[in-house]
Amino acid sequence: MAKEKTSEKSSYEKMKELVLHGHIEQGLRLTEAFLAEKLEISRIPVREAIQQLVHEGFIERTGKNGYQIKEYNEQDIIDLYNYREALDGMLARLFTQRVDASQIYYLEMNVEAMEEHLKDFNQETFSKIDLEFHRIIARGARNEHMEHQHEIILEKVLYVADTIYRIDEEKKTDLLNKETYIQTFKQHSVIFNAIKERDPDKAETAARESVNKGLKKALQVLSRRH
Repeated sequence: MAKEKTSEKSSYEKMKELVLHGHIEQGLRLTEAFLAEKLEISRIPVREAIQQLVHEGFIERTGKNGYQIKEYNEQDIIDLYNYREALDGMLARLFTQRVDASQIYYLEMNVEAMEEHLKDFNQETFSKIDLEFHRIIARGARNEHMEHQHEIILEKVLYVADTIYRIDEEKKTDLLNKETYIQTFKQHSVIFNAIKERDPDKAETAARESVNKGLKKALQVLSRRH
C-alpha cells in the first residue's frame, strides 16, 4: 500500500511539472494512454494524478475521455487574483497576530536579501526570494488549511503569470524590467513593517494591495498581447 501511495504521488508531481513548466501544449487533447506513455508509468497512477490536477484547476475535461491544459481567460485571472488577495490578506493578519521574534527575524532576513539582490539583479533568484516571503507568512499564520490552499493558489498564479508573459523578449524586457521588481520589494517592505509594528489591519491591507497591483500588471500585459 505504501508503494502505491508513493507511486501516485510521484506521478502527480511529474505530471504537474509538465503542466507548470509548459511541457504540454495548451489545446492538446490529453488521454490517460498518452500521459501514461509520456511518463512511462501505468494508467492507474496517471488516472489519480489527473483527477487531482482537475480538482486543483490545472487540467480540465474535454469530451468523454479527454482532458486538456486549462486555459485562463481574463475573468478567470481576475477571479484567481481576487481569491489570492483575500487569502494573502487573512494570512498576513493571522501572521501579525501570532508571530514570534524568530519569525520576524526570518521575514526581515528575507526582505534584506531581496534588497541586496536588487543591486546585482538576477530575476530567477529574486523570484525565489519573493516566493519564500509569502511562504514564511503562510507558515507563520499557523493555519494548515489556509497554508495548503495558499500553496495551490501560489502555484496557479505563477503558472498563469508565466503563460501571460510568454511573449517575445523585447516586450518581456519592457514589461518585466528592474523597476517592476523594485516595486515588489517596496510592497514587501510595507507588509513587513506593518507586521513588525504588530498592526494586523495595516498588514492585511498592505498584503491585499500588493496582490491587487499584481493583477493590474497581469491585465496590462494581457491587453498588450491582444
